[in-house]
Amino acid sequence: MNVLTIFENRVNSIFMEGAPGQRVPFSFKRLAKRAVREMEDETFVIDGVDTAPALFTILVSTKDDVTMRPMYIDLTDEISQLVEAQAKKRGYTFVGKPLVRFMVDPALRGGRFSVFAENIDPRTLARLRDEENAYLGITSPQDDFAADDFVPMAVPVHDDEPAPVASEVAFVPEPELTPRETDADFGASPEDLQQPIENLGEFASEVDEPLADDLDAMAGADMAATTIPEDSDALDNGADSPAVAPEAPMPASCKLFDIGSGKTYDITTPSSIIGRERTEGGVVLRDPNVSRRHAELVFDNGTWRISDLHSTNGTLVNDVDVREATLKEGDIITIGLVNLEFRAG
Repeated sequence: MNVLTIFENRVNSIFMEGAPGQRVPFSFKRLAKRAVREMEDETFVIDGVDTAPALFTILVSTKDDVTMRPMYIDLTDEISQLVEAQAKKRGYTFVGKPLVRFMVDPALRGGRFSVFAENIDPRTLARLRDEENAYLGITSPQDDFAADDFVPMAVPVHDDEPAPVASEVAFVPEPELTPRETDADFGASPEDLQQPIENLGEFASEVDEPLADDLDAMAGADMAATTIPEDSDALDNGADSPAVAPEAPMPASCKLFDIGSGKTYDITTPSSIIGRERTEGGVVLRDPNVSRRHAELVFDNGTWRISDLHSTNGTLVNDVDVREATLKEGDIITIGLVNLEFRAG
């Protein structure tokens, strides 16, 4: 029995225990293959060492996220172990224990996923691990690899041909393995199979009162009191007086210009989340220093404000660390390593 089959059986066991009768939303064997390909594609020679990416992000649909969230601790642990085993066979090393995390992409349909890997420094990896542990509500584990004095072990230079870039994958019947994905490539070794699994655990009803006003003072002493009918919207100011139309609210619209990449983000909703995780009307920044939900832009009474959402690395406006700030034309918002110029309208 090869490593991928063992991995798939373990994942099925997690679903049987965590959600009895719940169907696995997609093929985790295909997910594992995609993760290993991404690892190969993002492995670089750093100081003579084949350094594999230690951060793996898996994008799933909102529906599948709801199903799998209670099992994320065990699922991410299994994927991390498999990635480590495959890296060991290839002679790769990491700057720290691989961190695997699931994130929601509202654009994905149920049964689909995307995977991408990133090569980051040890300190950033440690910060992201703490953030992920807090998100999942677990205690931060010890990470011996992420120490300041960590030095990767020298191994042969990585010269494999780059693998395809991560892309959206549909849940389809398992295809035959290509030469790159033979069972031998994922063959089980005694060490691979001996790794244990550690389970970590109003509306108030309102009664309209009839609207009645005493108009004696307006018409002089001879004018009788008049009651305005219940369906009147306003006082009759005379036939010659034009109706005053209510002032239309100012539409919510602004732009964020990424000074580094030149990309422009158009915001047309009264509230927009900035972070690594996709949200409706939000801004996604692919920077490991950016939190899942890093900051929020809010439009109120013609003014835009930005609020930090208790992010790991904070939010700056014109190089000043802020909890909340009112924005004006040309302000520079710094989120992670990304500088965004605010443009109103």
